[in-house]
Amino acid sequence: MLKPAIMALVRQILTVAGTALVAKGYIQASDIEPVIGALLTIGSVIWSVADKRERRSS
Repeated sequence: MLKPAIMALVRQILTVAGTALVAKGYIQASDIEPVIGALLTIGSVIWSVADKRERRSS
């Protein structure tokens, strides 16, 4: 149950960071959603692999 809460928090942080990048003109608004989605996907895969390795070693 902790993982969904952490992922929701990370999603919100990425959204705020993306909004700041759009406001400063570093990235276009249409590019934010795919970038956030990609980062969440990569983060989720890394978290899953790390969790499985930790469970094997315990």
